[in-house]
Amino acid sequence: MIRTVDAVQTPRQPTSPPTERVVAIMRLLASQPTHAFSLAEITRELSISRATGHAILTTLAAHHWVVRDIATAAYSWGPGIASLAQPSGDRVFHGILQQLADSTAAQAFLARREGNAIVVLDSAGESASGIRIERGLRMPLVAPFGRDYIAWSPASARRAWLEGIGKPSAALSRRITAVLSEIRQRGYTVERLSREYLQVYTALRALRGDGEPDAITAHLARAFADLTVIDVLDSELAENETHSIATISAPIFDDDGVVTMSISAAPFTELSAADLARLREQVCAAARRIANPTS
Repeated sequence: MIRTVDAVQTPRQPTSPPTERVVAIMRLLASQPTHAFSLAEITRELSISRATGHAILTTLAAHHWVVRDIATAAYSWGPGIASLAQPSGDRVFHGILQQLADSTAAQAFLARREGNAIVVLDSAGESASGIRIERGLRMPLVAPFGRDYIAWSPASARRAWLEGIGKPSAALSRRITAVLSEIRQRGYTVERLSREYLQVYTALRALRGDGEPDAITAHLARAFADLTVIDVLDSELAENETHSIATISAPIFDDDGVVTMSISAAPFTELSAADLARLREQVCAAARRIANPTS
């Protein structure tokens, strides 16, 4: 007979104060994953010294457990945690992705916002062009990218997102304003397929492993915004023409009405207005299924 140890009689192991401080910091950041905390806010909230807080956060940032905003020096929940927590949980919606990929003959992928980055959680299928968006890809949340996350944000957040690439021209400001307004009404984004898109997209993927915006990514994004027409408005869809489409993405809202994830179909090909309409309906339907899995 194997004797078991009675947990009640086992002396409680002493805790480690340094470890408790790390746990406390991660819990604080996790309580508001889209908010960036200053070092002063963190140390004041947790009653730890500035030197201790700085040392812990520097180490966590080195492992991408937290992200440090270059412009504000504030800290937020980092992408490194996603690779540790629930390694199979990110694929809980793989069936929906696979169905979307099968029904559209395009690659489908699910992404999540983590601080100042957009992280691809899972993907299924292949695009006709052979271009593939891999699981684990991190992209910086910098204008004009991430419109499906920013469109429903407060005006101040939309303004900060746009000004992250420098002072925009009047023409770019007008276009972005019109695009974000239409995205809120129709419920999805359209990324045009162009030579500039492929070049900038490839460069952005290669620049920073943590997906954190910096001066170079801001300049690249600004160049892309100046060289291409952002999104496709309904008024620009001529029924007798085809349109070069990279991706169509729909937001996924949490219970508080905040966009935390998005689902995309990536045909990377020419589509007619009718084909695009069918594809966007399928993407939006998949987004609703993920947001309301029991409905």
